[in-house]
Amino acid sequence: MFVDFAFIILGLLLLVGGGEAIVRGSVSVADRFGMSKALIGATLVGFGTSLPEFVATFGAAAQGADGIAFGNVLGSDIVNLLFILGLCSLIYPMVTPKEGLKRDFFFVMIASVACLVAIVLGGISQIFAAILCVLFLIYILNIFRSDREGLEGDIPEVRYPLPIAAIFVVIGIALLVGGAGVLIKGSVGVATAFGVSEAIIGITIVGVGTSAPELAASLVASVKKENAIAFGNIVGSNIFNVFAVLGITGLIFPITVSSNFSIFDGLVLVAATAAMFGFALTKGKISRLEGAALTSAYIVYLVWLIIRATAAA
Repeated sequence: MFVDFAFIILGLLLLVGGGEAIVRGSVSVADRFGMSKALIGATLVGFGTSLPEFVATFGAAAQGADGIAFGNVLGSDIVNLLFILGLCSLIYPMVTPKEGLKRDFFFVMIASVACLVAIVLGGISQIFAAILCVLFLIYILNIFRSDREGLEGDIPEVRYPLPIAAIFVVIGIALLVGGAGVLIKGSVGVATAFGVSEAIIGITIVGVGTSAPELAASLVASVKKENAIAFGNIVGSNIFNVFAVLGITGLIFPITVSSNFSIFDGLVLVAATAAMFGFALTKGKISRLEGAALTSAYIVYLVWLIIRATAAA
């Protein structure tokens, strides 16, 4: 048990360092290639911080642990929308990019609804997975086209020469992936000691653990008042998690979603998506009060999961 807690602490330290490095490097990369902060947040930062989700989900599915595989993505997306976005907004009210917001809402909502559909259908077949992959490609092409047309705005200033910026990004992603792996190992070790099911471990421990890179990167960006990167990171991560992570994994290892997952879990994700964009579209920012509401909602959801796990034990 002591070793597991040591892994958790080490993982958190690596994640903090990785978050700092990837934000520093990505801002400079964005400038060097004429890319906006919103675009770099949704792609380089968002996809880079989602690598732990891909590794965890693909590995779990390959080993037949479908509950952890699907629960990881579902839990990670809920953490991103409620806890991470809420916490970042508590630190500094998050001004959301005006352009492209409706487009992002469309794709993130489709991703969230796809998770709900997977729960209802009881799994992700290869055909379902192929559709998710196609949606991912459509999203990527769409945001790059929009950025070239100048719809995203907010081009950052030069921070570092390109080689140094690239090194920062690579080191940052490596630290985030490594830190998440160590954190997950320690967290799962602690959780399994209490006899929790795969589904609950996937939604909570693994989902939260693999979201730690998003948390680290978004918190650092928020503290530095890089709102476009923080918001884009969450949007990009959620889209990548569903379309790419579940899509690619499902093409190779069709995923069975067991009855341990409740439709309520999917509805929480859809409601969280609607709440995030509802706040962003109406006021152009997510205030501290709204951030507190999102964070509180996540705490309530966690309590419900604990009660559910206790009742099933």
